[in-house]
Amino acid sequence: MMKFFRLSTLGDLNDPELVMLDGPPEGMELRSYCMSEGDSSSRFYPEDAKVFMDADQPGIKLSSLLGNTSRYLIVHASMKEVIAAQCQDLEVEYLPFDLFDHRKRLYSRDYFIINPIGTRDCLDPVASGVKIGSQGGVIHVARYVLDPKKVVGLPVLFRPNEERSIYLVSEPLAGALMEKAFTNVRLEPLAISDRA
Repeated sequence: MMKFFRLSTLGDLNDPELVMLDGPPEGMELRSYCMSEGDSSSRFYPEDAKVFMDADQPGIKLSSLLGNTSRYLIVHASMKEVIAAQCQDLEVEYLPFDLFDHRKRLYSRDYFIINPIGTRDCLDPVASGVKIGSQGGVIHVARYVLDPKKVVGLPVLFRPNEERSIYLVSEPLAGALMEKAFTNVRLEPLAISDRA
């Protein structure tokens, strides 16, 4: 059976030299949730989007994936090309921005926020420990365990219904990312439920 992985948007928290971003592109504050939850944001996205490094996050070392606290998937153009090549049949937004350093100087124009649109029904809710609130919405997912009956036909990059700000990738894309040895990319293997 194909393997699946969770792709971390925080990156390596043990390396304080790495850039860690905090907050949305300038001008997207009210719609900042769009890029973290799989809602289309292209009609609101600024033409000259700018992201500024924050004084609370002093790291300045760039990596293939930029860790961030906004749950965005932020990657270098070279990693974006690999993802785009695998996601040709999927609805995905590739949102460019200019990255500025702590002194508000232009630092890089080579990064994109990748926003796969929509979600997929893929988890085994019991094995994942999904808790439903009184209003019927999901309030907690303890762990991400896939349902073997739902994994057939899943795309290479997707978000689970129960937690829209999580990015899951299937084996072909995970393999392509590992083959290129992109930096600051953390892939956590997912379990597949054995419940019949």
